[in-house]
Amino acid sequence: MLIVKSPKEILVYDGEFNLFLSDWWHQSIHSQELALSSRPMRWIGEPQSLLINGRGQFNCSQAAYFSKGGENDVCKFKDNDECAPHVLYESSLIYRVYRLRIASTTALSALNLAVQGHELEVVEADGNYVAPFKVHDIDIYSGQTYSVLLKTHQTHRHSKKYWISVGVRGRPSNTPQALTVLNYVGDVNFNLT
Repeated sequence: MLIVKSPKEILVYDGEFNLFLSDWWHQSIHSQELALSSRPMRWIGEPQSLLINGRGQFNCSQAAYFSKGGENDVCKFKDNDECAPHVLYESSLIYRVYRLRIASTTALSALNLAVQGHELEVVEADGNYVAPFKVHDIDIYSGQTYSVLLKTHQTHRHSKKYWISVGVRGRPSNTPQALTVLNYVGDVNFNLT
């Protein structure tokens, strides 16, 4: 992600995380191009995966769990598992303000991003500062960028994980959500029960 910082920036926050969003079709780019440029055009359908910082769920227990709504499935990831979600964590995450820089490089998908149990305060859109406003989720389209402030609220006595989820917005989709973990206290255990 390319970040250009203004010398006039007045935002105050304790740290920042970058969320780079993309969609992924598992067929070749050549076959997609042929379908989209044919007459009449053939729709290539929805992407098979959504990615956050290059990680997404495809053909793994987590995708099955969230798309089928199973309650007894347990996801146990090992370091570097392809399906393991990206984790945002550090030990000083408690009672802090973090800037999430969000960029979408999707080809065709409009997305919606939400952070479980947190409000987001939008402070920047497409490189321009905006009058801050609070939202529970945010829509982001191809080529757009946002900066939002997220205030953490958990006490040090507990380790707590919150999902950051990204899903297709605007049309029905069978594409599993992209998931990232916001992890208080730096616990990197992926047993998500």
